[in-house]
Amino acid sequence: MAGLIQAVPDLGLSAVFLITWLKPDTFGPQFVKRLVLVMLLEFLVIHSAGFMGAATISAGSPVKRLLVILGFGLFYSLFTGAFSLAFHTSWPFISFWILVANRMLGVVVSPAGDLKAAKVVMSGWALTVAAYLGCCFLTVLVPMPRLGITADVITRQDFTGGGLWIDQPQTAIAFGCFYFLVVGLGEMLLVRRLAAAETDRRQ
Repeated sequence: MAGLIQAVPDLGLSAVFLITWLKPDTFGPQFVKRLVLVMLLEFLVIHSAGFMGAATISAGSPVKRLLVILGFGLFYSLFTGAFSLAFHTSWPFISFWILVANRMLGVVVSPAGDLKAAKVVMSGWALTVAAYLGCCFLTVLVPMPRLGITADVITRQDFTGGGLWIDQPQTAIAFGCFYFLVVGLGEMLLVRRLAAAETDRRQ
């Protein structure tokens, strides 16, 4: 059960990226642009999650852990608020808090007490760092197919600026699909190994 609590949100996000990669208009005409922004925000979430995880380890009750996360979240919201003002939309701000909730869910509400131990919390954070860097390099070095993201779809996104993710947004969409899949499966494996170790100790 604890493994599912950890993994389901990430696997769900991976599915959203995959669906958008195949059929970009499924969730809206500019959803590709929003998911590109999600991957930019995820970098900020990973950065903040390291501090949040370390702080929540010493917090005793779920209420205290939640307050710690809210405190750090409000600080990082200054950056996401700037993104929202720059893009003239509340989407970056809302997305950041959704991603934070996804990343810290197990620490706050998991029924498995050992999930809050320092080793597990920091291992989960290390997993996201390794997955982000690995999937980023993979999608940059290996050409990603466009699938449903045609030139017309890209034009509808009204991107500003330039760069690989702007000129070839399928790269960022593939990145998100792979990244959240790896994190979700990795979290399930981490929790299963933890459960197995706990069972061995009790025996």
